[in-house]
Order: sequence, then C-alpha cells, then structure tokens
Amino acid sequence: MSYNGFIEHHDPIFAFKEHPIEICLKLKNIYTKYIYTHILLCIFGRVIYIKRKVVLHGPSTLIISLPSKWAKKYNIEKGAELEVLEEDKNLIITSDSVWKPLEVDIDISNLDRSSIMYVIRSLYRLGYDVVRVQFQNSTALYQRTGKEISVISIIHTEINRLIGYEIIQEKGNSCIIKDIQETSTKDFDQILRRIFLMIIDTFGALLEGAKVNSMQLLETIEGKHDTITKFVSYCMRMLNKKGYPTPRKTAYYYHIIAYLDRVTDILKYAARDLISYNKKLNPQAIPLLELVNANIRLYYDLFYKYENKKIVDMDNNRYKAEKIVKALPSSLKPTEMVIVVSIYHIMEMLLDLIEARTALQF
Repeated sequence: MSYNGFIEHHDPIFAFKEHPIEICLKLKNIYTKYIYTHILLCIFGRVIYIKRKVVLHGPSTLIISLPSKWAKKYNIEKGAELEVLEEDKNLIITSDSVWKPLEVDIDISNLDRSSIMYVIRSLYRLGYDVVRVQFQNSTALYQRTGKEISVISIIHTEINRLIGYEIIQEKGNSCIIKDIQETSTKDFDQILRRIFLMIIDTFGALLEGAKVNSMQLLETIEGKHDTITKFVSYCMRMLNKKGYPTPRKTAYYYHIIAYLDRVTDILKYAARDLISYNKKLNPQAIPLLELVNANIRLYYDLFYKYENKKIVDMDNNRYKAEKIVKALPSSLKPTEMVIVVSIYHIMEMLLDLIEARTALQF
C-alpha cells in the first residue's frame, strides 16, 4: 500500500495535502513534533473504540460479542482461551494467538540521509514487521558532510540500530526489511533502566570532556548515543505492539522514553560542537552542566523511588541553573552559547517529565 510514495491511509476522515511523515520531519519545535507524532500513532496505530450491547445468557451470565475483524486478525475461534484483565471500570481482553504481521511499502526517493533514517526508525517504532523499500536514486545527500552516499548503506546503518530488523532481500533500487525477532515485553523494565544508566554515563563523559577538552571522552559519546537510541527504539516498539501491562500507563511511559531519546540527541550534538570547538568550555558555564547532571541523577532516583523531596531538589536546581545562564558573560563564544542553551533545555525537559512520573505513581 502506498500514498504519494509513503503510506496509504484508507480512512476518509483524514485527508492530507502533504504526507504526515513529511510534515513531521519539517517541524522544528520538539513539543509540537511530540504531539503530532502521537496523533500519527493514533491514526496509523488504528486505536478503535467499539460499543457492544450486553446480552443475558441463562439466569445470570452476561455476554458481549467480540469484534469480528479483531477475532479474524488474531485467529480467535470457538474454544479459544482469552485473558481478561480487570482494571477499575475497564475490562481488557488480550490474546496470545499468532497474528498477521504489519506490512508496508514505502518510497524514499529524494530524501536525504537523515530523513531516510527517520522514516525507517518511525516504522520500526510503530511496530511494522515487514517494510518494502523503493528508491529511484542510488545515492542520497548527507547534509552534515555535503556528500552523496549510498542509499543502501544508509539503510544498513539504521537497521544496525534497530533490534530484530534485518534486510532479507536486496535487489537494484529496492530492499525488504523484516523483523526476525519476536517482540517481548519481559525485558522492558530492565532495558529502560539501562537507558537511564547510559544517559547518566554519557552526561558524565560530556561534563568531564568539556572541563578538560578531552577528545577521547567526547568521541565516545557518538557510540553511546547510538546504543541508547537502539534501546529507546526497542522500548517504543514494545509499547506500540504490546502496550504496558497497566494499559493506562502506556502513554506516560512512551512520553518519558521519547524525552530521554531527545536528551540523548542533545548530548550527541553538544559533544560534536565541543569536538569542533576544540577548547575547554568557559569555566563559568561548567556549574550549569553540573546542575543538569545532578538533575538527571535525581530524576533517575525519583523514577525508581518516588519522593517529594527529590522533586523540590530538582526544582531548586532549575532556578539555580536559570540564574547561572542569566549571569553568563556576553563574551561567551557562539559555539559555547549553543551548547549552554541546549544543555539548559534538558533541565526544562526533566521538570516536564516529573509530571509523567507522578502519573505513574497512582
């Protein structure tokens, strides 16, 4: 199925003048992009609400029918066993039956390197199992270097960051990507903790590298970023395919992980800027990095042991950081200013994540 070279959406309620993924890629504001992405999840993820009448069977047994499309999709037949989870006023019915894989055809012609990687990554996170890719040109522009590079090598690079995805067929200007590993939620909590610990380690490397201009430390951050992104994508895929065991918490976990993904990107770009700058960061900016580092650790502690005092401490650090930013000298170099502003943004994102963590508490 194709839609202007991308994904076709058959619902007549939605009509796009421009393809939704193209719109999403153009959005600059992180909050706008986050909201828009979740709208796409609702559209393409096909969250459907159905009303059913209750039928009385015998003297006291109440029965509702299962949606026929759902029953066919998951091979539900007479005598099949289903799991029923009671959550407040909700009953959640699940099946472990084998279901048909999600498949999609995409055309990535005329996209640059980053856009190609974003599209493949988004389909992975959405839960697609088979992706058939076509492209007209054999090369695509790598904006960072200004050079043309092989499209198939770009796809291979991104596939290596997506757990379970493999290229099973490669022919001319096309290839087929398939998930060869069944997605399981049993490792979700362990992987999420690993993401937190790796972000703490990555920020520590950035802080020390900025203090002493250590190229050795700063150059490790790119690889750390790629590993974190791999785990982030896998967790998002698990949430989209299976959901969290407590369904009403799924959106909050997705929100938190999406922000951790953004934090990791900020650290990667800050490291690149410091490597290019090739000087120690202005000593007056170091206390800001130390406060952000402290808040990342505080949020990790808050996530796994919720305490009101930790929220207050994070808020206090935020105001201290704001004072430091306002007091920075005007002589700060442009590269240093870019790094300071991006790192300070992490502080604001962490405060926003407190709300999501609080929701998980209740």
